[in-house]
Amino acid sequence: MANYDAMTTSELEEKRDNLAERMMQSNDTAEIELLSQEIEGIEDILDERDPLAED
Repeated sequence: MANYDAMTTSELEEKRDNLAERMMQSNDTAEIELLSQEIEGIEDILDERDPLAED
């Protein structure tokens, strides 16, 4: 997994969007679960950086 704490907010948002796209195209349940967990981790970091941001 990448060092997301070192990434900028825009890089994190781009990575999250890329992972979401991969998740939508996947038919593998295990891969979807892993991608989902990775996306949640990125969203947690984004929330920590801007806790007032709307979902």
